[in-house]
Amino acid sequence: MIISFYCLKTILLFKKGCLLCLTVFLKIYPKNFFYDKTYVCPMCKKDFTSKTIRIGKNQPRDIDDDLYTHYALVNPLLYNVITCPHCCYTSLSKTFDKLLPKQKEWLKHILFTLQKQNLTPSEHPTIEEAIHKYKLALLIAMTKKSKIGEQSYLALHIAWLYRELQDSQNEQHFLKKALDGFIETLENETLPILGFDEHTVMYLLSAISYKLSDMETSKKYLSTLLVASGISPRIKNRALDLKTKLKIN
Repeated sequence: MIISFYCLKTILLFKKGCLLCLTVFLKIYPKNFFYDKTYVCPMCKKDFTSKTIRIGKNQPRDIDDDLYTHYALVNPLLYNVITCPHCCYTSLSKTFDKLLPKQKEWLKHILFTLQKQNLTPSEHPTIEEAIHKYKLALLIAMTKKSKIGEQSYLALHIAWLYRELQDSQNEQHFLKKALDGFIETLENETLPILGFDEHTVMYLLSAISYKLSDMETSKKYLSTLLVASGISPRIKNRALDLKTKLKIN
């Protein structure tokens, strides 16, 4: 969940000849925490800005089994999907400018439909707003026929946001989508994808299966991972922790 600083402020209002005194909470952020990053939309070619967290300003404090990282101040997931305010094209910030000519053709109809809904991206989205943006990014990724790995990445992030809302039903629904997609990714696609190499995907398959109480599948991928060569110390340590939870000899 997003964590920020708050201050109290008294506001004087006139209503029907009466002076009203209201005390409100105002959300504020540390100075220079965000900056406005400029994007040029690959669909409509118009430029716009989106709030971005400055590197080093937000420190991780905890990591779940499936690699969902909790941060000290602000949840960066809220800012990782970018929506063009002009044409509604939506994508991960990492892939926003990567669009092939044929993908643009595939997207024309759906973006025309979205533009009629008058969507206005929020500078500082709530978790619910962020979920909507991720689902929109997933819909667009499917329409432009992005790699299954990218679609699975988006589904996993949606599951994490539902976890913040303690909505276990939707969390598990999107975890299952991520699981199925990453299985296909591991079998059919070239890795890495969005920073996830083969060992990370294999670990995620085990961790997500564990989250879904599918211990058989979890043990299957973890056992394969633990004998793999060239595994990074970070993933190796997390795999050993998961091995303890699964009680694998």
